[in-house]
Amino acid sequence: MANEQGLEGRLRRLLDDDFQKGAVDFKLVRSMVSSPRLMSYSVQCFGHPGLAVAGESYLSTHTMIGDGSQKTYALSLEDWLGIRSVVEKVESCQPFDSAVMNIQVWPYPPSDLDDFAMAVAVALSFTPSELMAESRISLAVDELMANWGYCVDEF
Repeated sequence: MANEQGLEGRLRRLLDDDFQKGAVDFKLVRSMVSSPRLMSYSVQCFGHPGLAVAGESYLSTHTMIGDGSQKTYALSLEDWLGIRSVVEKVESCQPFDSAVMNIQVWPYPPSDLDDFAMAVAVALSFTPSELMAESRISLAVDELMANWGYCVDEF
């Protein structure tokens, strides 16, 4: 998982031969590190100290992509289980409705991650089919991961 201590160094060691040849295909990371996204919901906006910017919202602050129609945040499973009974889920809404946000439930607190691990977690939170369907997201993930020598060209 992306919250593994020393993830960047571990991947560098495991993929050393690939790094010697140039940018490493992110599919290799996907085969070694699991996606953090356990569940996703659209909900009425709320505040919580465990919320961390994730998904397209994270990409919009670290790449040239614009944010999606709703802000996206990640929250640990433990935090989600503690508040889910009072959070109002939304079945549908207007695009850019500022009263609605997207929540991704992760198995660990997003705040535990360093910059590299957070970038990997966000990149892995998009499924291959989501990346194929939205080329702008795929390009943004490629831009994000290029900072560490990875490419996402194959999506």
